[in-house]
Amino acid sequence: MSESASNYFDDLFLRLSNKDLNDCPYQLVIEAYTHKQITNKHDLFWNSHVISEVPNSLYKTEEFILALTTYFSQEAATNFQIIANVLVEAPETIVIAIRRSELVLNENHTKWDEIHKLAVQCPDILDDLIATSKVFQAAYRERLDSVRKNSEPFKLLSLFEFLSFSAAYSFSHLVEPAIDYDGGAISTSSQVRALTNLVQWKLVHATARDFILNESVIIQSLTKYHIPLILPSDQNRVTANTLLMQFEELMRAQVELDEFILRSIHPFCFDDSLYFSIKNEKLQMEHVNGSSADNWVRNGNRKIMLRGYWFNMALDTFILSGLGDKQIGSLENHERNQIAYVKALACELELVSVYGLSEFVTLDNGFKVDLFQALLSQELMVAFYIKDYVEAFYEEYTEVQNWEQAAGLVAMKGAAKGQNRFPITWSLWNEKVRSILGWTVSNDFPRGNINAAEAILAFWQLDMKKFSKQLIDGLPIYHQQISEHPIIKIGNHCILLPWLMSTQITSLSSVNNLRRFGNQRKSLKDETTRIENQLGDAFEKKGFTVVRNFTAGNPLGSGAGEIDLICVLDNIVIVIEVKSTFYRTTKKEVFYHRDKTLRKAGIQVRKKVDAVKNELKINTTFKHKLQVTTDSPQIVGWIADTSTEFDHELFSGFTKVSIEELLIALADNAHYLCNQEQTLSSSFESGEQGGFHSVESSLYDNGFSGDEFLRVIEQSLVWRNE
Repeated sequence: MSESASNYFDDLFLRLSNKDLNDCPYQLVIEAYTHKQITNKHDLFWNSHVISEVPNSLYKTEEFILALTTYFSQEAATNFQIIANVLVEAPETIVIAIRRSELVLNENHTKWDEIHKLAVQCPDILDDLIATSKVFQAAYRERLDSVRKNSEPFKLLSLFEFLSFSAAYSFSHLVEPAIDYDGGAISTSSQVRALTNLVQWKLVHATARDFILNESVIIQSLTKYHIPLILPSDQNRVTANTLLMQFEELMRAQVELDEFILRSIHPFCFDDSLYFSIKNEKLQMEHVNGSSADNWVRNGNRKIMLRGYWFNMALDTFILSGLGDKQIGSLENHERNQIAYVKALACELELVSVYGLSEFVTLDNGFKVDLFQALLSQELMVAFYIKDYVEAFYEEYTEVQNWEQAAGLVAMKGAAKGQNRFPITWSLWNEKVRSILGWTVSNDFPRGNINAAEAILAFWQLDMKKFSKQLIDGLPIYHQQISEHPIIKIGNHCILLPWLMSTQITSLSSVNNLRRFGNQRKSLKDETTRIENQLGDAFEKKGFTVVRNFTAGNPLGSGAGEIDLICVLDNIVIVIEVKSTFYRTTKKEVFYHRDKTLRKAGIQVRKKVDAVKNELKINTTFKHKLQVTTDSPQIVGWIADTSTEFDHELFSGFTKVSIEELLIALADNAHYLCNQEQTLSSSFESGEQGGFHSVESSLYDNGFSGDEFLRVIEQSLVWRNE
C-alpha cells in the first residue's frame, strides 16, 4: 500500500469516523499500523494527527502496547512527546513495550537515548528497567566473550572433526551427564540447542575444504582426533584428550549463554507477570501475578499427551489392519519394529489430520517423497541407533565402568562384523541410499525403489554447504535445530551422530521440516485448504451444517474477507478462522506467534462474526442454508490453530483453540490422550505391556448437542484428566 499525499493513517481515521461502526476508529487505525504492510508506515503513524488524539483509555490495550513495542524496535520514527505523555498516563504500558521490544540486548539502539531522556523527565518510573537492562547487557557480553574464548581451539578444525568431537562428548555423557556452571546437569535439549548454535558458528566461518570429504580425509581426521579417545594409545592421545576437554568447556559456555537467554532474557522480554529490579547490587525478580511459565509447562505436557493420542489412534489402525499378527523384520527386532511402525503411523495420522498433508509430499528440491515411508524410515533408524549404539554402549559400560573403553568395545565389536559402530558414522551418500532400499519395498517395487530411497534421505537431510550459504547470506533460518534435520550431508558423504538420532521426536521434526523450513513448497496452499475441509468434515459428521469459504455479500463482507468455516447446530453458529503453523521451540517464537499471528487472527474473526451477523439479518437464503430457525442465534467466533500455545485465551474477545482439541472433542475420544513415552519406557523396563489410555468415557454426559459441544470447548473438558 503506498503513501498518500497527506497521511495514510489520518485519512483512514477520517474514513472510519464517517462510517457507522461498532468498533472504535482509533483502535482500528492502531490495528492497521500493527498488522498491515504500509510503505513508510512507522514515520507516517508516529507523526500523524490521529496518534496525538488517541484516548487514554486505549493506552493499556494489547494493540496499543504492540504498537509501542514496534515503536521501540524501529529507528525510522520518533515522537518523544507522545511517548512521554503515555509514560505519565500509563507507565506500565511503556515498561512492557520496552521489554517486549527486546532492546535489552541491543544496547547501541538509538531508542536508548530516548529512554534515558524519558527517565530524566519522569524520575523513578524507568529506573529499575534501565538498571536491570545494564546488568543483563553486561552479563550477555561476558557470556559471549566466554563462548568466543572457548571456541578459539576449534577454528582450524574441519567441520567433520568438530562433529566428531561433539559425538565423543555426547557419548562421554550418556551415563554421567555433563555439568553446567551452576552445578546442574545439562539436559539433552540444552545439548542439542548448544550444538546447533556451535555448528552454525562453524558454518558461518567454513571454508571450501570443510565441504570436501573423502575416505582418506575422514580416516586421517579420525586417526588424529577420534580414535585415540575410544581406542586409547600413546599416539595423539594428549592432543585429542586436550581438545575434548576444551570442547567440554565450549559446550558449557554455550549452554550458559543459551540458558541465560532462555531463563533470564526471554522472561524479562515476554513474561509480564515478572517484575525485575536491582537491590543491594543484586538482580531481584518478583512475581506480580500468574506466570506464563505455568502455561509453558502446561503446553509441553499437552504436546506429550497429544503424541500419546495419535499413538493410540495408530495402534487401533495397526491392529485392525492385521499387521499386529505379522512379524516385521527379524524376530530379534520384531517388537522394536512394531513400535517404530506404529509411531510412524501416528505421525502420519497427525500430519494428515491436523496439517493437511497427503500421501506424497513434494520437497523444495523437487523430490517427491512417500510420506509414510519417510516417517517409517526415520523411526526405524531411531530404533536401530538406540539398540546398536546407545544400548550397546550401556551394556559395555556396565562391565567396564569407563565411557572410553565402552565406546571402544562397541566400535571394535562392530568392526569385527564389518559394521561401523563409532560414535560418529559416515558413508558415501549413494551407499546410504542403497542401505535403506529395503525400506521402500512395496507391491509395485518388490526390490525397493532407488528414487524413493533417495527422496527419503532428501526429506531428512541437512546439506551443510547449502546451510552455510544460507547463514552467511543472513536468511531467516537461525531457529532451525540440528535435530530437525538429523541426516547430515557434507560433500558426497552422509554423516550421522547416533546419540542425536536416538533423541528424535519424529512428529516434531517432520512438522517443522514441512511447515517451517519447507514453507515455500508449492503444495502448501493445497494443504491449508485440506486442513479447513477436513475440520469441516469432522463437524459435519456430528450433525453440524457447514459452509466453507464464504464471503458475505453485505457491506461488512468485503472487509471481513473469506470465512474459512461456518458450522451450525441447534441455532449455534460457530465462525472459525483456521491458522496452520509449526512447532515452536522457544518462548520468543511463541510470543512472536501471539503478537503477529493470533492477534491479527482475532481481528479477522471479529470482522467475520460481524459480517455473519449482518448477513443473517438481511439474507434469508443464507439463513436457510445454515438451517438457522431463530432471529437471534448464538454466534461465536474461534481461532482454530495447529498449535496449542495460548489455547483458551481471548484475542479481540474471541477464543483461540487448537485444531487437535476440536477434533478430539468431535470424535469424543479424549481417553486416548496419554503420556505414551512414559508408558513405553515402563513397558520396556518391566517387560510387561502397559495400557496406553484411560478407561473409555464420553465428554457428553447428556448426549451430543450444540450446547454440550460449546460447554466441552469453553470449559476445556478435553483436558480434564491431564
